[in-house]
Amino acid sequence: MAKNLPTVSSSLPRDLQQFIQRVREALDGGGLDGLVTARQLVASGVASFTNGTVSTATGVAVSTPTPPTNLAGTGALGSVILTWDSATYTGHSYTEVWAATQTAAQVSASTAPTISQAVLVGMTAGNSFAHSIGSAATRYYWAKNVNRNGLASAFNATDGVVASTGSDPDYLMEVLTKEFGATSEAPFFQIDTATTINGVSIPAGTYIDTAKIADASITTAKIKDLAVDAAKIADATIVTAKINDAAITTAKVDAAAITTAKIVDANITTAKIADANITTAKIGDAQITTAKIGDAQITNAKVANVIQSANYSSGSAGWKINKAGEMEMNNATFRGSLDVKSSASGERTVVTNSGVKVFDSSNVVRVKLGDLS
Repeated sequence: MAKNLPTVSSSLPRDLQQFIQRVREALDGGGLDGLVTARQLVASGVASFTNGTVSTATGVAVSTPTPPTNLAGTGALGSVILTWDSATYTGHSYTEVWAATQTAAQVSASTAPTISQAVLVGMTAGNSFAHSIGSAATRYYWAKNVNRNGLASAFNATDGVVASTGSDPDYLMEVLTKEFGATSEAPFFQIDTATTINGVSIPAGTYIDTAKIADASITTAKIKDLAVDAAKIADATIVTAKINDAAITTAKVDAAAITTAKIVDANITTAKIADANITTAKIGDAQITTAKIGDAQITNAKVANVIQSANYSSGSAGWKINKAGEMEMNNATFRGSLDVKSSASGERTVVTNSGVKVFDSSNVVRVKLGDLS
């Protein structure tokens, strides 16, 4: 070691001057705070030097370092986590981590960086290292071990270990998403192929698992193929609503004007429409099973084909009235007169409770039975 190092004579800040003076004293001075070199230890007999290895008098040798093994890199949100096997040689001190970035030319040519491009990015006494490089970044890594004598090993390999950090949204979704059916606290689950859940076919995608929205204002929401079990909408204005295949059990509509309503395959029981003016209502292919119409006036009713009894059988049972004006039944009771007229000749027969009269085409009575007046 050099002796009699020059003193600090230039103008420096007082604190820096004191620091440099303490370093000078440690390198040049003696006593309990003086530094000792390996050469001085060998000369004093405390250690020995054989084949490039310095060993202490206790017989513990500092071996030539061997390269790290099984170097691997894992990308996180903004960092790369590097791991390798612990050193097995005697006298290990620390591991150096080197990294290189792929140049634009290498990216274009699809080639990787070489060791000559690598720079030292960190040192650690352990067997793991976190390199912060930001999101969506890629680096190529090498490592080498250094023993207590400052002797470094070769790099772990010729080719670098490539590792990339994740893009923020993708990484967060990876953290927040679980596989469908898996036990996890993640709020989302992923379905890779169409899956049937509770009898409903669900296409592939990312879905919310048991979501709760408190005090939320949802402005332009779209919900497709949704089953809403116990929804509460307070003081809401719903415009242009469509409910398909819905079972509404206890619905209340107050002071509502419903125009152009369609109810398909519906069972409406105990319906009440008070003070309602329903104009131009159309019910197509509707089946009303137990209808009650109280104090109603139905005018201009139209029957498309026929009205008939449930047991109607042509010529034998039941009754039938068709749109041509024809009627068939077993018996009939008339409390007034029965006037039967031919639309072709004008001849007619009138039956009353007291007699029968037959008129010709000129409306002249030709036959009288019963009361002849």
